[in-house]
Amino acid sequence: MRFRFLAAVAAVGWLLTGCESDVFGPVGRYDPTDLDGAYNWIRENWSDGRVDGYPAIELSWEVPTDHNNEPFRVYSAYGDGAFGLIATVTSCSDGLCRYTDTNILHGRTYDYYVVTLDERSGEEIGASESVTVEAADFPALSVPDAPTVTGLDGAAYIEWTGTGAPLYTVLAQREGERAIVIGYTDGTSFFDELAQNGVQYDYYVATSDEWGHVSDLSQPGQGIPRPDFHADIVYSFSDATASSGFQFVASEADDPILAGDSPSAQWRLETVNETLWIQPLGQTAIDAGTFTTALSCGPGSEPDCLDVTVAPANSEFDTSAVAVEAGDTYVLRVLGSDGQTHFAKMRVQGTSVDADGSRLILFDWAYQLRPDEPRLLLAE
Repeated sequence: MRFRFLAAVAAVGWLLTGCESDVFGPVGRYDPTDLDGAYNWIRENWSDGRVDGYPAIELSWEVPTDHNNEPFRVYSAYGDGAFGLIATVTSCSDGLCRYTDTNILHGRTYDYYVVTLDERSGEEIGASESVTVEAADFPALSVPDAPTVTGLDGAAYIEWTGTGAPLYTVLAQREGERAIVIGYTDGTSFFDELAQNGVQYDYYVATSDEWGHVSDLSQPGQGIPRPDFHADIVYSFSDATASSGFQFVASEADDPILAGDSPSAQWRLETVNETLWIQPLGQTAIDAGTFTTALSCGPGSEPDCLDVTVAPANSEFDTSAVAVEAGDTYVLRVLGSDGQTHFAKMRVQGTSVDADGSRLILFDWAYQLRPDEPRLLLAE
């Protein structure tokens, strides 16, 4: 339906023979067009895991053909009630005007129309078609279970059990800071490529629907990214002393390969009776080793992937040398450059000799930058 408020000028129009019936121009030139309305729920934040927000209806329309910066009045009614003025819009952009009505209750149906106002006369000189918008009821959204977090090298992989929701919101909370939204997905996993090594993060998930309704937050899943390096080579101390020692480092810019007799070396490779051994140095201790299929299992791993995710109890560590077995992962407890205890793991891909007959091991490794943190991959 069309709303016009031209009574005052209509009385003049019939006196003007040979003139247009609308003193402001032909009918329609001042009518706002393409009025559209959509319900949406505006999320503000979460407070102690409970979501805060409010319902809203967002209106948009195009300016009239002969628009000359005239303002617009927005009228609204719900149910069988009369229309009432709810806003005056004075600023539009690129021919498009917007207004958000936040005086909304769930479950009600609202009607809107917009008129063009001539500020000089105070007359409403054009009107849009009306639009009807239903404010949906707030649904009972399921809260996801706590996600599982895989701490990777400079990243974290978050996954959870789906609830059937069309959309999920993922939040990250860095230790000592507030949780922030880091992304949205219609799947049940998310890759946080901005996570920093050695920093503890709590990750939360909330379900969402097509109107923007959001559930309360899940319980957190915790992850701590750490450096992860592949295909390093250390030689036997008796064959190549300068390349037989190793020190876990935090950055690729630092060379972890040292001389086996360097005071900074945390372990070295030795040969005893033709068998290769990992010899802890200084305050380093090592466990007996565990067969694994990968240094770390995570996104894209085979279903039967085996890895070590948490350092064993202190009673499992020893300062004695352990024999090297290809495929085994060894967890080491070392004194870091910060003077504090850190945990690391190394997986031996294989043993070999080079062209000169020098014996060596090829291995992958990961180093937990957070002091006294036993988790090496997954949140507990």
